[in-house]
Amino acid sequence: MQTITTPQVIPKALIVEGGGMGGVFAAGVLDAFHDKRFRPFQAYYGSSAGAINLTYFLSGQRGRNLEIYSQLSQDAAFISFSRFLKRERLFDFDAFFERIQQQHSFHLPRLRQTLSSSQFYAVTTCLDDDSPSYLSIGTTTGPQRLLQVLKASCALPMIYRDSVTVDGQIHMDGSLSDPLPVIQALADGFKDITLIRTRPVDRKKKASTSDRLLAWQYRNQPAVSQMIRRQHCVYNRGLDDLSALELRPDVNLFQVAPKKTLSTGHYSRNRAALVADYHQGYTEGYAFVEKLTKPLKKASPSSAKLIESS
Repeated sequence: MQTITTPQVIPKALIVEGGGMGGVFAAGVLDAFHDKRFRPFQAYYGSSAGAINLTYFLSGQRGRNLEIYSQLSQDAAFISFSRFLKRERLFDFDAFFERIQQQHSFHLPRLRQTLSSSQFYAVTTCLDDDSPSYLSIGTTTGPQRLLQVLKASCALPMIYRDSVTVDGQIHMDGSLSDPLPVIQALADGFKDITLIRTRPVDRKKKASTSDRLLAWQYRNQPAVSQMIRRQHCVYNRGLDDLSALELRPDVNLFQVAPKKTLSTGHYSRNRAALVADYHQGYTEGYAFVEKLTKPLKKASPSSAKLIESS
């Protein structure tokens, strides 16, 4: 009797990197995924802007991320360099999330429907032990907790001088401790991982003068100061993790990334640059799905393992 072997289904995860206003590239990629009806994932991980991008994507709200970046984020009440020079907030996240709640709300019924068959984690940094936290957003997550978790994931000390409390613990932006949470996804059992980047694939971070100055400003909070000072090291270790995973035969790693450094910086308010980087993301995302779903003719396993847009 012939034995029929059923192909093993490998659990899939989607990770969306943050990047401040540069997250508009990921917004374009996700809108392309939406248009191509490409959502084969069982888990989602997002840090900072990536967590917000994912929330709108999982809510089925195509175009809402672009609206947020190109319209709401242009509001002088939201981004104010003069306010920051006075040692106040560069980004007013309280006003930002209040505006989201009132005018750009998430479609919670659709989000919960999506999460009934998948997992979603917002990456934060817990200041109680200076380690990454992966806060679950699920079918029972209420609107206020959702906003609080997303705010925690976005609370970079360089742009938001306050910390955010979730479940009695103080949290800050997840990019301080785990900006590319591929190892966490792997530990959770996902060996087919798609990573949407906001920086070119091999672009490492360097220590910056602004980070050193900010670390000095936080000298009375040594743990936060040290995390700011070493943020580039944490990011570059994440790149090393990616390189190691690419060599593993039991892991499929795919990256969608810009070909070159985006025109949009972390704090950019240039609407033309934002829209251009969004369209670049859409183009790369659309091409990624086309290539991934198209039958590969005479392709070796190694040639199909990494599909990246740079």
